[in-house]
Amino acid sequence: MCPPLPVRNMRLRLTALLLLIAATAQAAEIKGKVTNALGGEALGRIEVVVLENKTSAVTSIGGEFDIPNLAPGSYTLRLNAVGYRLLTIPFTLATAADMKEFSITMVPDNFHHADKVEVHGDVFQAADSPATVETNLTSSEIRETSTVFANDPFRAVQALPGVSAEGNNEFFAEFSVMGAPFSSVGVYIDDVLVPSPFHEIGNFAEGASLGVLTSEVVEEMKLMPAAYPEKFGDSAGAALDIHTREGSRGAPVFRLSAGIAASEFLAEGGLASAHKGSWLVSARKSYINYLIKNRVQNAADVGFYDGDAKLSYDLTPRQNVNFFATGGHTDMHDPTASDVNNFGSGKSDFTLARLGWRWSVTPRLLVDARGAYLREPDQLFNSAHQLVNSTYHAEWIGGTGLTWAWSQNSVLEAGWTERQLRDRAYDAFYPATGAPQVSSQAEIGLRQSGYVQQASSLLHGRVHILGGVRWDSLHLIGVHPLSPQISMAVRATSSTELQFGAGRYQQFTQPIRVEDLCPGFGFMPEKSDQYTAAVEQRLGENTRVRLQVFDRQDSFSMGLGAVHPTVSSSCPSIEPIPKGTFQRDYSRGAQLVLQRRSANRLSGWLGYTLARSQARQYMVQYQVSSGGVVNLFPYDTPYYSTLEDQRHSLNVFAMYRLNPTVNLSGKFLFGSGFPVTSGVFVLVGSTYQQVGTQTLRFPYQRLDIRVDKDWAFKRWKLTLYGEMLNLTNHYNGRDVYSSGVDPNTGQAQVKMLQGLPVTPTLGLAFQF
Repeated sequence: MCPPLPVRNMRLRLTALLLLIAATAQAAEIKGKVTNALGGEALGRIEVVVLENKTSAVTSIGGEFDIPNLAPGSYTLRLNAVGYRLLTIPFTLATAADMKEFSITMVPDNFHHADKVEVHGDVFQAADSPATVETNLTSSEIRETSTVFANDPFRAVQALPGVSAEGNNEFFAEFSVMGAPFSSVGVYIDDVLVPSPFHEIGNFAEGASLGVLTSEVVEEMKLMPAAYPEKFGDSAGAALDIHTREGSRGAPVFRLSAGIAASEFLAEGGLASAHKGSWLVSARKSYINYLIKNRVQNAADVGFYDGDAKLSYDLTPRQNVNFFATGGHTDMHDPTASDVNNFGSGKSDFTLARLGWRWSVTPRLLVDARGAYLREPDQLFNSAHQLVNSTYHAEWIGGTGLTWAWSQNSVLEAGWTERQLRDRAYDAFYPATGAPQVSSQAEIGLRQSGYVQQASSLLHGRVHILGGVRWDSLHLIGVHPLSPQISMAVRATSSTELQFGAGRYQQFTQPIRVEDLCPGFGFMPEKSDQYTAAVEQRLGENTRVRLQVFDRQDSFSMGLGAVHPTVSSSCPSIEPIPKGTFQRDYSRGAQLVLQRRSANRLSGWLGYTLARSQARQYMVQYQVSSGGVVNLFPYDTPYYSTLEDQRHSLNVFAMYRLNPTVNLSGKFLFGSGFPVTSGVFVLVGSTYQQVGTQTLRFPYQRLDIRVDKDWAFKRWKLTLYGEMLNLTNHYNGRDVYSSGVDPNTGQAQVKMLQGLPVTPTLGLAFQF
């Protein structure tokens, strides 16, 4: 007799449930952990998908994922997150009881992939001495702060605490650092000093400039504002160390970006079947002139294009050769120019080529050598296409270095550099009648420098000391100074560190030869004495607060040399003279920085800088052999504000990955204003005569917001990025000058040109 129907249905359901449980118990499973190639941090909010059946998971804050209930078979695992390179991993599950565990490293999409995790003990400190006070930018931070508008790493530097666009002119990539002008900042690209690493038209204030590198080819930037190692002692203000990245040692990867402001193409991959090397090439065309044309008053049309190439190859497991080259062209056209002595058009070029060799003699001894060529010519023409101004700068550079870890806690570094310099300048003035008035000058010279520095760790790593000395020489300058530096970091507690630094730096100015004459006088090296102290408090592994005080004291002196009638190798050296100092200046202040750095959740910084920059000038007189006195420098003034005297500045940057495919970032920059000096006049008869000066300051304020959204496919990904620049539409006056006198106030009328107004930008990037 059959059981009732409800009972039979119950038995069937129970049997199906048991079979399902048994099948589930025997289903295969995959799990794993995802980490960041830069620093080894666990990555949360990473999308993990099995492409064949669309099963997916999102990693936890610890970087872990688990995908159960997979049938035996062959699959492809795809990992994706905005800002990271798309990654696919094939795998096979042999049986229903199989379980696979993955340990996966993901790479930021503008960082090289070398099949290894680079782990540093400190997320804020680069791989150098902890005794150095510095601020570094990672590859992801460089991209997010360089703006879609320009994709310029030097704009990223302008977002760092204590840094501002020179004169708050955001059209230019030059910047000042805590009271130091850009002319006193040493910029190093792969250990080569590059005086002006920009696409720009020299002496043309109405144009714009753009860094010669893009955020896609820069791996890391490190800013050292004061008391930095003598390795970077070519300049007297601050130092910026830039390292370009190698290509990834794997299958070729391509990235194409097309936006309103620029188009870029980048390709990279491995060299040779054994992946002994890598290659990388990129090209960029900028459309900044189209973006600002008819939107910004008196802005000339400026266009740029450039390209980069880098090769790296391991000759042996211990020897590597590498080559890097970048070059580009700039065009400028100003349709409003009408006067024959105004700039109507211009062009310039930039070329840098570097060849390097590195040999790990032993695990403790590294030797490297490099040679480079640098060339920067530019020309400016009037509306009739007559040459008005031209400059030319070129260098041949050679250098070598040695790094010796002679004990477990001590590293000795030494280096030598020679630079063969050549500069030319030409100016022409076209009078209403008669021949043009032309002046020219040429500068040549050999620049030599060497340094030795020692870094040591004491008391089980609680104390770090870095000390060094540098020797400098320049052709026709009769002094060869020695410059010392020392800095120290003391770990007071497990989360508190004290930092101290002091150093002297010498910046040489090239002697000028006018036509065929040896220089009769010149400038001695600018001397800068710098002091800094800081206390840093860690709030966990990823957050820090740092309070720093700094003092930079500079002096400028003149020297004399006997006048020689013609150029020859026997031109006398320029020697210092008694009481030859014609200017002293200082910049000092304090900086408070709160910073969090993490690949998960919120990352960024908030920095407030209080600075005061003052200068005074002295009369310099020289008694000649005939008994007379010559005024080499006729001014004698009290202290006054320098052009870099911006008292208050606030730099804020924040970045947050909302989910695996959406990233939000923004920056806010505020400056109380650089000083602008204009005259005060009284009417005497029918003319105004100056009776004093006034100092004006024009505040700067800018808020930028950026969103990145990507879509991942099997072998490629699409990223849509957009940015709103100057969201508050602040006027941000630039290129301030005085013109005419207000008869009601007796003060010079200050004219301002508008900075960038509120500007939306948009672009697409394809990675495959």
